[in-house]
Amino acid sequence: MAVTVVNITDSLDQWRSKTNTISTNLGDTATITTTATNVVGGLNELDNEQGDLTQLSTAQKSNLVGSMNEIKSDFDTLSASTPLTRPVLIAFA
Repeated sequence: MAVTVVNITDSLDQWRSKTNTISTNLGDTATITTTATNVVGGLNELDNEQGDLTQLSTAQKSNLVGSMNEIKSDFDTLSASTPLTRPVLIAFA
């Protein structure tokens, strides 16, 4: 997406059109699903909620989905090669 720039030489109609383009590209802040009231706040809130990805103990550290898929793959490999035993319940009368 190209950057929309309002030039000092733009006519009033060009300015209006470019401002509307910026608004459309930004989106309707009334539909933000975070507790934030603006786009920057919403992005920051989401960034803070996901945590510090560098602290993941998986090899995949660039995103949460990749990390979870790595864990699932490791579990699938483990459960396919190693039978999981069921705990034994002992009842006392």
